Amino acid sequence: MLVVVDDGALGGLMAVVAALEAAGMRVDRVLPEIATITGAAEPGAFAALRGVSGVDSVERAGPGFSIPHPGKGVQ
Repeated sequence: MLVVVDDGALGGLMAVVAALEAAGMRVDRVLPEIATITGAAEPGAFAALRGVSGVDSVERAGPGFSIPHPGKGVQ
């Protein structure tokens, strides 16, 4: 999942991280340069995560992708 932090909350980014964790998110990475926090949470926690002060949006991460082996034909 990707959480985008509101620009006005960047000064308190670690407080936003703590609040997200308290709301049920397992934080993997904090990317202050792009105001984004990545991690995972149960689907039922999304409403609580969206309600955290300083959160602009919460998005589910899309499915992963892979690059085929160079020896494989065109997919």
